[in-house]
Amino acid sequence: MCRERAAPPFDGLRAAQPSEHTRWLAEPDEPALRELLHARYAGSYSYRFLHEPGGASRLWRAGALLSLGEFDAQGTLLWHTGLWCKPGRDSLDSGLSMALPCRRTAMDRSEHERLWSHLLELIRREPLNARVGFLHQQTSTLHLMAQRYASRFMRAVPVGLIVDYTEGETLVGVEGSGLPMQALAMTTVLAPLPPRRRFLPAGPWGEWLASILAASGLPGTVELTPLERRPRAGGLVPRPLDWNESLRLERRELVGPAGEGQGATALPSSRARVDLVHLSMGEPQRVAEATPVLLAAGYLPTGLRPRLDAPDDIVFQHLPAPERAREAVGRARLDGEAARALWSGWVERCARTS
Repeated sequence: MCRERAAPPFDGLRAAQPSEHTRWLAEPDEPALRELLHARYAGSYSYRFLHEPGGASRLWRAGALLSLGEFDAQGTLLWHTGLWCKPGRDSLDSGLSMALPCRRTAMDRSEHERLWSHLLELIRREPLNARVGFLHQQTSTLHLMAQRYASRFMRAVPVGLIVDYTEGETLVGVEGSGLPMQALAMTTVLAPLPPRRRFLPAGPWGEWLASILAASGLPGTVELTPLERRPRAGGLVPRPLDWNESLRLERRELVGPAGEGQGATALPSSRARVDLVHLSMGEPQRVAEATPVLLAAGYLPTGLRPRLDAPDDIVFQHLPAPERAREAVGRARLDGEAARALWSGWVERCARTS
């Protein structure tokens, strides 16, 4: 989907101004982006290279990031959001969203609505080398407005959480920043999805995941699968999905069965601070065998990740100290019934695990 130039969907998105007061950023705007980053994060943003000259420009030239912002008459960047693209994905990622503290922008609610209606429709209908079905984001739980914006304007729904998603960031003007930030995983569904049969592990965690599916509106049915009492730890092998050097976040997916000469699954990750493993919901035997292996290795279900042309995934995170994880997520601020139900359901099941 993305190439070493402006990615195909970005070509179409750049063709017109997205709303009355916004425009796409280009290389001459990089100093303004750095100023906004410093004003909002005081030099603590996890993507350190964006604080350096040329950091954002390299991403823009490669088509890895599309930046959108609102400027005042003096050229100050008041508001920014970004769309991240990686090759071969059925999704884009939303992030790098921030506003200048203590400044009002000219955009009102109706313009934000028109902006995202325009962007989502362009992404949805753009002719692509690979289809884009989802816009994913890891939404801050330090303040409510980020979640409210995602749900109201971007039509995103909660699908999980990530414990200690970032650490060491100071968000200027936001109470509680400086501590590790818990993320509410949210997804905007861009393409119509056919009904699917999804297999989840029987028991409290499967019930929690089923409640997320029901609240998300993804079509299909759910079956709870009894877990294997004596799973084969070497029956599945990990395959890399993503490595985020700035966050030291790794995603892997379990595939299998293991072929001749392949060793047992390497759990946990030796390099990740945030260690996520994806398990397909498409095969009941795989769910039955892999879930107890992951639980025994200190992984807990933390949500789901929908897929466009493959079965959806259960997302596990390595959390060997459930009580500490429960304490960490207890500091989150949540907006909306769906987010609060997802959070409280996870905390309750985490307490059982403890």
